[in-house]
Amino acid sequence: MMTARMRILVACLFLGISGPALAQSGNDPVITPQLPPQSAVSQPATTGNQPRGSQSGGQNQPQSPILGAQGLLESLDDLNRPLSPEEITAYGAALQQQFPLTPELIRDYRRRLNAIENARAAPPTGHRPHALTRTIRVSLGTNGPTPEVLTSPGVVSVISFFDRTGAPWPVASFVVGREDAFQVYAMQEGSNQLALSPLVTHGYSNLAISLVEEDQPIVLDLQTSEKQTHYRLDLSVNGLGPNAVIPAVAPKEPKMDASDDLMMAFVQGADIPRNAIPLATDDGDVSVWRYNNNYYLRTNQTLISPSWQETLSGPGGIKAYRMRPAPVALISRGGRVTKVRITR
Repeated sequence: MMTARMRILVACLFLGISGPALAQSGNDPVITPQLPPQSAVSQPATTGNQPRGSQSGGQNQPQSPILGAQGLLESLDDLNRPLSPEEITAYGAALQQQFPLTPELIRDYRRRLNAIENARAAPPTGHRPHALTRTIRVSLGTNGPTPEVLTSPGVVSVISFFDRTGAPWPVASFVVGREDAFQVYAMQEGSNQLALSPLVTHGYSNLAISLVEEDQPIVLDLQTSEKQTHYRLDLSVNGLGPNAVIPAVAPKEPKMDASDDLMMAFVQGADIPRNAIPLATDDGDVSVWRYNNNYYLRTNQTLISPSWQETLSGPGGIKAYRMRPAPVALISRGGRVTKVRITR
């Protein structure tokens, strides 16, 4: 269809250029041609009514090609004529060859392709595993439970190590039981963080970690899970690492049970018992709860007074203290003592 129209347009333009030289002689005036009877193109406005042309014996007079806008309009008008059956067949064959699918079929194909790619990328259960962020107290002794790390294919789990003062404890080396099932690597040289990801859909193994300047290794169980996975797991080791921060003024720290989940909950500021009542303080670095007739104070500073009964340090230098109820607490901030008021 497009090729036929282009040929007609080129022919019209060629005749419009060469016609006057062939059809005119001397100074004969140019004759304005008649439009075909079926043409719907309107004539340009002129002064007065001029005849479109004369007829003799019912026969149309020969038309001379004309240069200018009128001839171009007539040529374009001829392109809008009804198509012959041969042209319609050729046009349909060209469309079928260039565009074999209809828009509806293309949209249906893309919908099906999107559904297939979505199903291929989704986990077998149809939903992503629940993300976990936890802090676990770890003992260097042999009588404590072995921490478990939950992993999922396609998800990276980061394990960080801290000493009991909250200072980072660098990793010296590590060994994984099944290298074909779990990929483990250090985040950077001298870092206290390990990143691991499972290479299989279902699998288990263990991971042995040696910390800098510590003879006792830490062993973790690795387990794949479809329901939940550790995005971040902070291990607070019950020991002093090479970067331990020892406060200048601090009472002797009593021995702590590595499985003290209650104190760890106040260190994290999460999973706190529902019946623990939060109290107001005039210091943004100090949070206090009342629970079982005791105060649990959480801060990144050092508590000086009142004397505390238990304490626990977590990642980032966060500490939790269990103490008797008191309206005022004294903390050490940058070597200076600050008074903190506690109100209900």
